[in-house]
Amino acid sequence: MKPRHLILAVLALVAVPAAAYAQIQVGSRVGDAPTPSGYDDGGRRDPFVSLIVTKKTMPGAPQGQLRPSLGLASIAIADVTVTGVVRAGSKMTVILKGPDNMSYMARLSDRLADGMIKSIDTEGVVFMSEQTDAAGAVKGHEVRKTLRSAAEVIR
Repeated sequence: MKPRHLILAVLALVAVPAAAYAQIQVGSRVGDAPTPSGYDDGGRRDPFVSLIVTKKTMPGAPQGQLRPSLGLASIAIADVTVTGVVRAGSKMTVILKGPDNMSYMARLSDRLADGMIKSIDTEGVVFMSEQTDAAGAVKGHEVRKTLRSAAEVIR
């Protein structure tokens, strides 16, 4: 027998069929490495992770509302400043300045992202802030914002 035929004959005797693995369930994750690879990304994003993600609803938003509201309803109470108060007869209107330097006219009971306007007087506005705690209970407290800051009033 030639050496080449001898090697093939030995391989034919040694070769055994591999054990069949159990079938993988549809939808199971395959290929997750349980140990970190030690690769340092240097603060860069992973180029293989999709940039398309599903939109999540905002906390406190009605069911099915994916985007925040536009205008004053998208601004938090902490982000507005009172720039003016207007009286037209017995009705009061307040001019609020948002973080985008846009001015908004607001009346009694108008909504903001995390509360509503409770009262308006010549000195400023009282907001009713609504916050949800971990248990899901809504708690509210009053926040007063004046037309002039305390430093201006002292002068």
